[in-house]
Amino acid sequence: MSEQVHRLPNNLDEIWEELIVSILAVNNRSLEKTYALLPLLRKAGIVDPANLTRWDVEEVVARLKTAGLDWGSYMTRLFARRFVSLGEVTKSNGIATCGKILLGNDPDTIRNLLLLVNGIGPKVMQNFFLLRGISEKA
Repeated sequence: MSEQVHRLPNNLDEIWEELIVSILAVNNRSLEKTYALLPLLRKAGIVDPANLTRWDVEEVVARLKTAGLDWGSYMTRLFARRFVSLGEVTKSNGIATCGKILLGNDPDTIRNLLLLVNGIGPKVMQNFFLLRGISEKA
């Protein structure tokens, strides 16, 4: 992992950005290249958990496309569904509670929260832990 990408988030905004990047960095997309999309993700409002708790799939798709993030109909919709699922889990647990868990360093607690999200599996978890500098063997 390059020094440019690896940093330890120390606030809630950064932690949500790291999670969104981790979700997108799959299917041969590197963390470095995906991390470079953050300005567009911010523009789309995708990194704001409050937005994700209230947007439906169509809204997320539209915002991604408007921000210039269109990976084709299937993949854009797939990522939108994952972000909506993240929003649903966040809403049911509370943004503050989720943020506290994500800012923590306990991989089991983080994993227990994130594996509730449709589309988050081992690769996303690996990405997130790598960005956070958290050892999965805790």
